[in-house]
Amino acid sequence: MIKKLLILSLIVLFLSELYPQKTFTIAEVNYMLSPSNSYVQKDTTSDAHFISGFVNVPIVISEKSTLLTGIRGNVWKVSYSPEQVWHETYYSLGLTLGYNHKFNEKKSFLFILLPRLNSDYKNINSNALQLGFFTTYSKRSSEKFLWKVGMYFNMEFFGPFVVPLFGLNWDVAPKLNITGDLPIYAKIRYKIHDNFSTGVGYIALVSSYRLRGEFNDAYTSRYAIEPYAFAEVKFLKQVYFTGKFGYTMGRKYPVYAKDDRLDWQLSFIKFGENRTQLNPEIQDNFFFELGLAFKVEVSDKD
Repeated sequence: MIKKLLILSLIVLFLSELYPQKTFTIAEVNYMLSPSNSYVQKDTTSDAHFISGFVNVPIVISEKSTLLTGIRGNVWKVSYSPEQVWHETYYSLGLTLGYNHKFNEKKSFLFILLPRLNSDYKNINSNALQLGFFTTYSKRSSEKFLWKVGMYFNMEFFGPFVVPLFGLNWDVAPKLNITGDLPIYAKIRYKIHDNFSTGVGYIALVSSYRLRGEFNDAYTSRYAIEPYAFAEVKFLKQVYFTGKFGYTMGRKYPVYAKDDRLDWQLSFIKFGENRTQLNPEIQDNFFFELGLAFKVEVSDKD
């Protein structure tokens, strides 16, 4: 797929770097591998691959107003051994359409519309369409601390999905920074050198994909909380290479019938859960991720 949170991971990275950060990410691509995954069904294993990327194109209208445009997507592939009846590859392709307004040097408002198509892309139709949005209000309390509140919403195939958010960007020390949009994402970064930094973080993933063909518009979901350690190297002035090593917690890839849905979901809390899972459950496992990004330096006061 060209990432949800992930997709939710792409959205959070884009928003956290838009206004409060000192760099803005123009483009990024990531590859993740979780090898030799086991299942409750003991004779099944799989390798899970996840490729994601995005391109951002901000359009400045005035000193206080900016339009945000872009494209993002991902490819999620689960290679089963032995081969299973479930589809192995799922895709997501979406647009970023937003508006950022600065009230003054300390306060700003952000709204981003997130339409996308999530499915196995076999005989794709309107049932693969999802529509969501992300909005935050930000305030800089000091030169070292910015906080924000907001909400993420998406009409997933399992039902309405709502996440209230609290974000921060805190320069704890000259080389130590904490950023995040909780509960979706957080990162602690220590800058060892101008061209090298390291730290830890996590991302909470929730996404769903339509299954077409003989599956009659059933859907699968990707759930996980992924804590990780990372190292980032800057080279060629504006190009960044990142390596991550982490572990998936509470990971699930369930498949449900089209009309077997929740009433709604608040973060990881499900309401009206009475669904019947059609496939065996996957176990938690380690993962590795490599990323390449193109960033430009900006001032958080511009």
